[in-house]
Amino acid sequence: MADLNKTTPEAPEKTKKIKVKKNASSTPEKEQKHSRVMEILKKEYAFENWLLAILSPVLILYGVYILIGKFGSVNLVNVLGSSGIGFIDFFFNTPLKRILTGVFLVLIGLLVIIYLAIPFLRPSIAEMKKVSWPTSKSLAINTSRVFLFLVLLMVVFTLYGFLLEPLFSWLFSL
Repeated sequence: MADLNKTTPEAPEKTKKIKVKKNASSTPEKEQKHSRVMEILKKEYAFENWLLAILSPVLILYGVYILIGKFGSVNLVNVLGSSGIGFIDFFFNTPLKRILTGVFLVLIGLLVIIYLAIPFLRPSIAEMKKVSWPTSKSLAINTSRVFLFLVLLMVVFTLYGFLLEPLFSWLFSL
């Protein structure tokens, strides 16, 4: 009898290598999911950027105050133009220098705000490219519907005012 366990030369045995993939869920540590905003805040905003975000509106406000020339009841033109300190007087002793200083402060503040907004705007622009925008006809139709609805609401609330005014005047007279 022939031995059945022996392989014949006509049919050699083929072996396959199986790659074992490690599944991320098999690890005991679960990854915490964070929102996209939190990722941006953690990656791209250091302490200095938060400080800039707080100080840039203050810088814009000071620039506007200098352009206007008043801070509350104090006239900044008189105070800053004749302070006796040469460095301060250099920037404020003429109206042109005062205007240029104020414009410079406002522009620097706006540039800082734009610099800080870029990490938020970059993903938004990428997402806007994926949007299928409406045609001009459907946009006009939808805009007119919203406008007519707002006009209808205005008319309804005006009528409510006319109808309920005698009632409220009578209630207030009691």
